[in-house]
Amino acid sequence: MAVAARRLTLRGGVLLVLIGMAESYMTNYVCNTSYELVEKQNLSRTAEPGKVEFFCKDYVNYTAVCDTGIDPNLGFNPSCNNTFAIQVFANLQRALSVYSCREYSRIWTCDNCSAAYKRWLCASIYRKCAWEDPSLPGHQCPTNFTRTNYQAIPDCVVKTCQDVCYDVVRKCPVNLGFQCPPVNDIREYDVSNCNNLERPSTSLSSRKKRGSIWVATLLLVMSQMLSTSFTS
Repeated sequence: MAVAARRLTLRGGVLLVLIGMAESYMTNYVCNTSYELVEKQNLSRTAEPGKVEFFCKDYVNYTAVCDTGIDPNLGFNPSCNNTFAIQVFANLQRALSVYSCREYSRIWTCDNCSAAYKRWLCASIYRKCAWEDPSLPGHQCPTNFTRTNYQAIPDCVVKTCQDVCYDVVRKCPVNLGFQCPPVNDIREYDVSNCNNLERPSTSLSSRKKRGSIWVATLLLVMSQMLSTSFTS
């Protein structure tokens, strides 16, 4: 693998320290229950004394797919890595400290950006497993899965909802350079049957549905107001 210059970038929805790019590499995915993610690693969801807090405790309450292999671009394994999640989020906080988020948006604050980014980060590091109980027959991920230009993740991994990524684009300063894959690239992201971290979807179809409900409610209120004015 040819070695390229090291750089820090927010590209394609992943914060990476790139040390060369391989066309494809082998990965070994294993589904881990919530117990295996937290208790077995001596982490805590409730700030127990002597334990490190589970960074994604507010988002990851599902069986997660963990890659047991080393990422050749990073030189270590970032998958299901609590320490890595904390470090990446700290990097974002440092980057935001040099910006006035209000200069970039009249709607969103740096707190909104941080929350959206943390949600995406947890979805990226703790990918959702397609099965709640990985111990059942047939509920195992393939060994030695090879990433290609056509399939980035095995079938045992639930794709992340596109909105989780684009929510960061909407709410964070453009100078951060955070980018998501094009909407027609559904190798790792999708708009349905995807991991939204138990949050209501804000995809186009959902926004249309909520918009229709809002319009219907407005019309009802207006009709009641008109009826009252005519009868009084």
